[in-house]
Amino acid sequence: MALLLDESSGSELSIVDGESPILTYHHGGELHKPYFHPIYAPDESIVTDDAPGDHPYHHGLWFAWENVDGVDYYRETDCDESERGRIVHREFRDKGVNQYTAHFTVVSDWVAPDNSKPIEELCRIRVHRPQEDRQLIDLQFNFFARSRDVSIGVSPESQGLCFRGAEMEYRKVTNSDYAIGQSEVSGKAGKWCSLNGVLSDEAIGVAIFDHPSNLGHPTPFFALDDAIGFLSTSFAKPHTIAAGETLTLSYRIVVYLGDLFTFDLWTCYDEYAKQG
Repeated sequence: MALLLDESSGSELSIVDGESPILTYHHGGELHKPYFHPIYAPDESIVTDDAPGDHPYHHGLWFAWENVDGVDYYRETDCDESERGRIVHREFRDKGVNQYTAHFTVVSDWVAPDNSKPIEELCRIRVHRPQEDRQLIDLQFNFFARSRDVSIGVSPESQGLCFRGAEMEYRKVTNSDYAIGQSEVSGKAGKWCSLNGVLSDEAIGVAIFDHPSNLGHPTPFFALDDAIGFLSTSFAKPHTIAAGETLTLSYRIVVYLGDLFTFDLWTCYDEYAKQG
């Protein structure tokens, strides 16, 4: 049986495996940015949080930069409206399913406060059929600078691919150097970074893999496990996308059952890194 793409709502696309949900992509016109929530672990636990009271602009899994030519595409509040941009879903392309994966491509416009559109984003999403102990989600983002150079500022707290985790007990972040805890992990470069904890009495983790082809690999991660569970990628220095050029960034999200002693993240990462 193939995976199923469900578009029963005009503003959501869900992927299911039989009767088991995997994730939902939200793209309604009223949103400040598209996002994925809920995302499910193989045991059907929900691992994402959406619009929590402490950070209402956190939405499960999403991509946004805080400073693109001085415009904030990350926050929906806590900044002046004249400085706030939106990432607007335009269309789907190339949707399909088979026995092993479901995929779809999304085109979005980054819209500045003056209604200019400096970036066209093309995101390719591939969701693998859940395995007994893991769920794999591959994301490739292509950012095309339409008509002028686009400057991306460095902001380690809110830049790039972001994940807001559901409430867990015994929550800890770790990285590919086996550093543990936000004071040791946040701001440090890593090939991967993971948030681990206990959810519904089960050990569970969510990791972001940074592909070796990415700009500035290995990426610095902003990682929190104290007040909240949060992961995001970053850049070590500002970057400019030249007019007419495209910046491509690729990541794998791994939702896994177990902890660092029972699940081999490094082998899983090496398998991903070998992919082109």
